[in-house]
Amino acid sequence: AASHHWPKVVKHQMEHICSSTSGKVTSMTSQSWVADKAVAMLKKDPTVVAVKILKDLQDEHHVTLNYHTVWKGKQKAATGLYGSWEESFRMLYNYKAEIELRSSGSIVEIDTTTHEGEVHFSKLFIAFKPCIDGFVNGCRPYISIDSTHLNGKWNGQLAIVTALDGHNWMFPVAYGFIESENGDNWAWFMNQVKKAIGDPPVLVVCTDACKGLENAVKKVFPQAEQRECFRHMWHNFQKYFHGDVFGRLWPAARAYRPEEYQHHMAKVFDASEKVYPYLRDYHNLLWMWCMFNPAIKCDYINNNLAECFNAWVRDIKDLPIVQLADKIREMIMELFRKRRMIGERFTGIILPFVIHQLNAKTRGLGHLKAKASADWSGEVKNAYKEDERHVVKTLTHECTCLQWQHTGKPCDHALAFINVLQARNFVNMEDYVHEYYSVSRFRAAYEGVIEPLTDKNQWPHVDTGFVLRPPIPIGKKKGAGRTRKQRIKSWWEGGSRKGSLNKCRKCGEVGHREAGCPQNGTNKRYIVVLVAVFYL
Repeated sequence: AASHHWPKVVKHQMEHICSSTSGKVTSMTSQSWVADKAVAMLKKDPTVVAVKILKDLQDEHHVTLNYHTVWKGKQKAATGLYGSWEESFRMLYNYKAEIELRSSGSIVEIDTTTHEGEVHFSKLFIAFKPCIDGFVNGCRPYISIDSTHLNGKWNGQLAIVTALDGHNWMFPVAYGFIESENGDNWAWFMNQVKKAIGDPPVLVVCTDACKGLENAVKKVFPQAEQRECFRHMWHNFQKYFHGDVFGRLWPAARAYRPEEYQHHMAKVFDASEKVYPYLRDYHNLLWMWCMFNPAIKCDYINNNLAECFNAWVRDIKDLPIVQLADKIREMIMELFRKRRMIGERFTGIILPFVIHQLNAKTRGLGHLKAKASADWSGEVKNAYKEDERHVVKTLTHECTCLQWQHTGKPCDHALAFINVLQARNFVNMEDYVHEYYSVSRFRAAYEGVIEPLTDKNQWPHVDTGFVLRPPIPIGKKKGAGRTRKQRIKSWWEGGSRKGSLNKCRKCGEVGHREAGCPQNGTNKRYIVVLVAVFYL
């Protein structure tokens, strides 16, 4: 009668024996056993990795586990907590209804496709009302757009829109999910962005080297200034042009004055007549300071702002789609609360970090000699460069070096002139900083509250009349085993084996070996084949 209790007794005895011994023993633990133990860990930290679970279980229960068993057990535990992958797509319309119920004014759009009589998920867009209002009222008119691969069962993309607050912190505006980075998906996504933020009279959109996204931005926001990530452009450029002279692209990109930009680009164009057609045909967006709109007060030449968001969500990209969308909402909710509390402690007109930064810069300007023609106008000469002299106008926040106009913060020449004014009378540094860096705008950015949501069992039930299926598989089938969480880095990022770069022994260039050197010419084996075919 007690035979069915025997396995539990044995299990209890084995755990007792394992815990009473000082060393580890090899245990025939199953995936289900690991799943039972991993549930509590996942509830505490959904981003916990299999390696951490393996180490904790081995230390606590004195058993030796196989990584594959732990990884499979974690997947079972996640399915028990969050539901199946298919169920997560079916819950999307309920999640949409919950957001619209709790956060009025938020935009949640779901796009579907029909295949063989069944409705499949295609795209999702989410923009919370506080994020929309915070961007409009507290951020600069600058958005950075990018996407990152998901690590779950669906090989989709997480698309994100980020902005820049007065503290130069990443500000999340909207996010969503698309099947792939093609023109149609990006066009749909950008139309939703326009529905959220409207059509601002002044707007900058920064992207990487994705042509589908660039075309979508040009179509949806034709009046916006389009910028391109210089880092992506530079490494594409390096594939075709080699030599030290082409390194002048960096100072050209960081030149505020058109004359300085033209000076460096003239050297580049003289080095190769193919450079100008290449940049004109493939990289015709703005990547140089001298062409940026000074009204934006942002001189970023890289798309690192979007990369910050990608790194922020890197550990949760393997969650089912509903749980991933809700986890990102939760992270944004906590982010807004923390920064709202920071903003409440600020005093003064301009953010303290900006004033501290400018005051620190004034201590190293001994080489700049300023002479005032009036209390609001003067000239500044560089002792290291006898032929360099700039004019500063404090009333209009202008300097002939143009840095003040582009950033909204006094440049070195302006600071040197302000030091002269401070020696005569009291000068408030806050009077020379743009409003975008004000405490009031920072508070306005995070004034809204991201509303908390109930669990999925309490979400409104939406009868769509159909069952939403997972996306239709596109392209290559997903391989077996776990998906990488970190992307494979390119050679210029130090992503080669053991962190070293492959250097060719023949030409000395980095990025390839001698066998694949372009200087090798035509393969001899290919020539022999051509000769044999000719004689036949």
